[in-house]
Amino acid sequence: MNKKMVEGEGVPFGPPPVEYNYRCSHCQHEMKINEAIIDVEIAMAEFEGRNIKGFMPVLGCPNCNRETMKFAAD
Repeated sequence: MNKKMVEGEGVPFGPPPVEYNYRCSHCQHEMKINEAIIDVEIAMAEFEGRNIKGFMPVLGCPNCNRETMKFAAD
């Protein structure tokens, strides 16, 4: 059973998810957010009719409990 490893083949569920850097505009708390959470928020925005091209949702901050976590490109 000597089989060549193809990129991504040895990983049972594919490559690890992409994480996006988010920062709270109120308390400056920073954290990485999994792409699955972003995908769900974008799907909810599409369902509600408020999605626009390039939309990155605002999330709740676990530090100060406000909806102030925004995507930080840096």
